Amino acid sequence: MFWIKKLIALMTFPLAGLLALLVLGVALAWRKRGGPWPRRCIAAATLGLIVVCCGPAGDLLISPLENHHPPLTSLDEIEAGAYIVVLGGGLQRREGGPVTSELTDSSAIRLFEGIRLHRALEDSTLIVSGGSTGQHRATADAMAELAIAVGVPPERIERADSALDTAQEASAVVQLASPRAPIIVVTEASHMPRSILLFERAGLTPIAAPTLHRARSNPWHPGALWPSASNVRKVERSLYEYIALIWVGLGGS
Repeated sequence: MFWIKKLIALMTFPLAGLLALLVLGVALAWRKRGGPWPRRCIAAATLGLIVVCCGPAGDLLISPLENHHPPLTSLDEIEAGAYIVVLGGGLQRREGGPVTSELTDSSAIRLFEGIRLHRALEDSTLIVSGGSTGQHRATADAMAELAIAVGVPPERIERADSALDTAQEASAVVQLASPRAPIIVVTEASHMPRSILLFERAGLTPIAAPTLHRARSNPWHPGALWPSASNVRKVERSLYEYIALIWVGLGGS
């Protein structure tokens, strides 16, 4: 099921679909078939690429996801003994390199936000999560190594190193955390709405601590109109999360 969900997610990425539509239009035009359809395919693909690569589309799509849960700025009301759950963001294989180049940007930023909260909260425990999906070790193991390297005591770290998706991470936290202890979930802001739903479904009462906000404060800034990979990434990330939220709403994990 995990790999089926990943395959469906890849099919939702707009860039591949638009490029396929463009190639189809060019091929039909080259063979002089399809009447007006080659021009329509090329025009639709070109327009779609402009929307995806340029302008405010990515910011407008991702902002509702990122603004659903505010940043966790006040810790005054959180009791001692909290569990800070850092959801895994994957690894990128690096032979012989430091752990900082093994973790993806998403994993590293989530982890450092979790460490910041751990140091601010008395008697807290850091739970790092993420299993292995083909790389040489679990994401949780790499995050634990980095956390220890920057000063987190090993005895204050728990690992959910077999969880492959957010639902499995929530189930693992149920087993690792003490009953009635505060549960703080750290993940990137666009992923937080789905994460909170799945943690609540597992019977937990999570506290959201979103990080890695991608949306610009002003989506109509002139610089946003220039084509960029970051615009594409925001559109892809948004579509992935909206489809995943629909899936969770229908009872999936």
